Amino acid sequence: MKIIMCIIANIAISTCMLSAQGIKVIYQEQVKAPKELQQIDDLQLRAAISAKLQKMDKMMVLYYDKGESVFEPLQKPEQEAAHGGIQMMKMGSSGICYKNQKDKASISQEYILDRAFLITEPLASAKQWNLQNDTKKINNYTCKKAVGTGNVIAWYCPELPVNDGPYLYSGLPGLIFELETSTKTIVMQSIELKSQDVAGKIVVPTSGKKISREEFAILMDKKKAELGIGGKQQGVNVIKM
Repeated sequence: MKIIMCIIANIAISTCMLSAQGIKVIYQEQVKAPKELQQIDDLQLRAAISAKLQKMDKMMVLYYDKGESVFEPLQKPEQEAAHGGIQMMKMGSSGICYKNQKDKASISQEYILDRAFLITEPLASAKQWNLQNDTKKINNYTCKKAVGTGNVIAWYCPELPVNDGPYLYSGLPGLIFELETSTKTIVMQSIELKSQDVAGKIVVPTSGKKISREEFAILMDKKKAELGIGGKQQGVNVIKM
């Protein structure tokens, strides 16, 4: 009984320490090539678009402290001129997502072309995840698998009982180290516990028109229809030629 109580006490202490300290996580985000790309007959155009998509890969950072976090690009993306008549127009998340575990709410900055919007919504709950028994090592940490809505696959680390992860993804009994969606793959590259870099970095985004998720989805679908784009995927990158 004493051994069990010690284990419980150690887990409680570990959880309190993690919730109180600053954590900095660096992720690498890779964009998946859409299936429609293979339908382009012009091989040079297909290669140019593939190269453009690869340039969209980026490093992201999660700053977490005392139940609050912000997920954003590690460096602000530079504006690239159109190359070969090809221009990528971003629609969806800009990568700036604020989460507050105490309020159980999030604020994300998302775009429809060059227009910014701020979306406030509840955090994801544990009910949205189906926990699996699969495990794998990520940077020497043992992670477990979870499958979420839309067949999103997450690998979370029970050793770090932080209910957080990339973008708006949360609700798991451990920090998300790897995430795979239909449009991208995000993998943890490094982590700093008790990081000094976290101070002052957790800032709520304020630039953009306040809107609900439902209103944003309607506007997004309308704009995609105008541009002749099908589907309802988030983080869409429109190819303009």
